[in-house]
Amino acid sequence: AELLLRAPLTPMCTPALAHRLRQPADLAGQTLLRSYRLQEWESWFATLDQSAPLARGAMFDSSLTLAEAAAQGAGVALLPARMFQHLLQQGRLVRPFEQEVDTGAYWLTHLRSRAPSAALKTFRQWLLAQLQ
Repeated sequence: AELLLRAPLTPMCTPALAHRLRQPADLAGQTLLRSYRLQEWESWFATLDQSAPLARGAMFDSSLTLAEAAAQGAGVALLPARMFQHLLQQGRLVRPFEQEVDTGAYWLTHLRSRAPSAALKTFRQWLLAQLQ
């Protein structure tokens, strides 16, 4: 049994930085933090029928470090809000714009040749509960 987890990306930043952002075009004056998937900002702006400004700043290979950099005020990051709900609830990050872009999904899978372990079943149940 496979489980599909959608994780659309949306801009996230500190509340202080968000106060300077009235419209998506205002992002042009900000540091747009990047993941190793280079087309994410272009894809997000394309959902608004706008061209993306030049993304500059550090590049991150982990969503966790990208989110922490944004929470520390290093710039605006495109993040899956579902994964970082705790930072939104704590007020460390906010979503200045509601627009999201779907760039793929996460899958929970297991080998068909092997019965799912008790640990996998427990993890799957926990994951489903977290998604509610």
